[in-house]
Amino acid sequence: MSKLQKPSTLTPFIDYIPAELKENKTWEIVYYAKDPSEPNPTKQLKRKRNRVKPMNNKTERRKYAKKIIAKINHDLERGWTPFINENNVKSYSKLKDVFKIFIQKIEQQIKKGNLRSDTLRAYKSYINNFNIFLSDNGKEDIFVNEFNESLCRDFLDVIYYDRENSATTHNNYLTFIGILTRWMIKRRYISVDFTPLISRIKQTEKRRTIIPKEIREEIFSYLNKNNTSYYTLCLTVFYCLIRRTEFTKLKVNDVYLANGIINIPSHVSKNGKSQIVTIPKELLHNLANHIRNSKNSDYLFSANNFKPGNIQLKPKKITDTWDKLRNTLCFEKSYQWYSLKDTGITNYLQLGIPTIDVKNQARHYSITQTEAYIPKNILKAVGNIQNANLNF
Repeated sequence: MSKLQKPSTLTPFIDYIPAELKENKTWEIVYYAKDPSEPNPTKQLKRKRNRVKPMNNKTERRKYAKKIIAKINHDLERGWTPFINENNVKSYSKLKDVFKIFIQKIEQQIKKGNLRSDTLRAYKSYINNFNIFLSDNGKEDIFVNEFNESLCRDFLDVIYYDRENSATTHNNYLTFIGILTRWMIKRRYISVDFTPLISRIKQTEKRRTIIPKEIREEIFSYLNKNNTSYYTLCLTVFYCLIRRTEFTKLKVNDVYLANGIINIPSHVSKNGKSQIVTIPKELLHNLANHIRNSKNSDYLFSANNFKPGNIQLKPKKITDTWDKLRNTLCFEKSYQWYSLKDTGITNYLQLGIPTIDVKNQARHYSITQTEAYIPKNILKAVGNIQNANLNF
């Protein structure tokens, strides 16, 4: 291994001396570069040392060091200097290792109750697909400082164009990349948030598939005969507009039959706020039978075939059961489990129930979100405008 040239014998206008590995007691990558903050431009280059993390296998450790050296020398050649940011050692962490650390931190947040388990599941899916993209392009071992606008644009193009996903999916991935990028910045892995430079794709208006009354009656009739607990769950989403993950966390003692309400505690609610929903009289009898022999501490719908019990239900089980039901009854694929909630909201609006009451039942964040469900065929002209004398 050649010795580094002494900085005192440097040729004028040379901006750096390439990095080399020094395998001493402590393995170090040593190189020299200019310090832009140095007031005397003729002063010799400054030495920079990066430690190479210990590994059990020396050959693997040497390979790892060589990859870092190649990246450092590439950056030096392009005019980069490490003295702009003294915390740059982190930028030579492998991107896949940073992904693992990020997920570990999210798992800790879940345990503390600061985030929902659905969040972890989504983040793991995003990162898994990013790792597949990196592997497919021979970039599985890149460093975190190569996590940039160009790389993420290429990834998003794969998600949207190659995989033919929707604009919503593309935008969800972009949102996640923004969250991940800002997390990396706070922990000094990277220094620039490039995500504002990547445009979101315009989304078309959400098409809400409403389940016709005759199809609903067929579904409910079948479930009432074959799976009364799942039948009660489907009725509850239809009438009370509760979300899938919320169902898996509700307890029997959250149901107040005498008051005609279900309490959605803050640790259950999607928005982290404690709220109540009304139980219509059509649902009271079914809910009363459902919890008749249960304990207050039981989950309202448990892993025991949706009956009350002490084992928490997985959200996916709810929609998987719906998919099997759809195959059995041969109704359209567009009628999804979430369509029950959409249909319930639309029905309330068609009945003339004030939009604000429907908003509160659905626990929407704004009245505009609720108004999106209003069927166009029930909208009426404004009388004052329709009947005005416009001969002016």
